[in-house]
Amino acid sequence: MTWLLLIYTVPSHPSRLRATVWRELKKIGAVYLRDGVAVLPDRAELRPAFRAIAEKITEFGGQTTLVEGAQLDPAREAVIIGQANANREEEYTEVVRETETFLAHVRREREHRELTFAELEEIEADLGKLTRWVGQIRSRDHFGAPSADRMDALVAQGEAALAAFLEETYAQSGEEGV
Repeated sequence: MTWLLLIYTVPSHPSRLRATVWRELKKIGAVYLRDGVAVLPDRAELRPAFRAIAEKITEFGGQTTLVEGAQLDPAREAVIIGQANANREEEYTEVVRETETFLAHVRREREHRELTFAELEEIEADLGKLTRWVGQIRSRDHFGAPSADRMDALVAQGEAALAAFLEETYAQSGEEGV
């Protein structure tokens, strides 16, 4: 496997510059080897993102070196992949928690309230957010974290809950003229 390395320095003040770089690297799933050294698998679709971050660092007054095709020791690769997967697992776990909260909310709405189209729109929006969130995590899951496969089932559960809510809302609207 070959790697992309981004070696950089960012001025220490203002601190928001460092935070911006950290957020951008986190968003694409980069793993830190140490302060100022981030790594990604060397894939064509990831190079533009690393280059864009490097350009941003330069705009901030920092310095960058981008290395493509780097070879790492297999033991170090295993550590990086493990760290990347652990980071994704944390994110997937958070999605699971939020999806469980979403499903509980749908159940409560169905059991304890009159079903309205406004509530339906809110639930659709919530499901849309969860679906987009899963997509964002998947875009930075470069090594197939173990929980990735569970996400399809979770999204399907949310879609099924929404479909049931939708059916009940329309059934109720037909009965009550909503």
